[in-house]
Amino acid sequence: LDEMGIPDPDVRAVRPTLPESIPLPALGEDWGVLYRYAPSGAARVRERSASAIVLSGDCSDHPACVAALRRWLMRRARQALPERLREVADETGLAFSNVSIRGQRNRWGSCSAAGDISLNYQLLFLPPHLARHVLLHELCHTVELNHSSRFWKTVARHEPGLDALREEMRRSWSHVPDWLTAAS
Repeated sequence: LDEMGIPDPDVRAVRPTLPESIPLPALGEDWGVLYRYAPSGAARVRERSASAIVLSGDCSDHPACVAALRRWLMRRARQALPERLREVADETGLAFSNVSIRGQRNRWGSCSAAGDISLNYQLLFLPPHLARHVLLHELCHTVELNHSSRFWKTVARHEPGLDALREEMRRSWSHVPDWLTAAS
């Protein structure tokens, strides 16, 4: 837009290209993405090996491809994040009831009064120390279901560098790739 708010005809919206690889730092993984075009097929993703996925179908349908990659990410998160949450729970002695994986737009996680924890699949894109911090944060809500000073003292007991982590979390959404967020 120019200074009058009128669209500039020479400036076109640029859609992020589909990825050639999908790094998942929280898990220490990097998945190569292969594309297999099939003009009439719906976009779908399957794992080819321990570090490669194949997206097949109409690869020219960008939104369908992003949706297929998002479904795969959700599956990968359901495979890995509950175990990571259990590991942090065992390490800290904090307990939870159930865990679910969702695609919240502006939360990394949440915790109910019953101790049910919901985690965002996009945690996969965070560096391991930030992903662990989110898991710990939600586990601490099983003790204090608020953000009071008692809650933060509970977190600090298990997280020595809490202040630095909180500062780093303010920029955490920048770890989610553009190709995924532009499609939302």
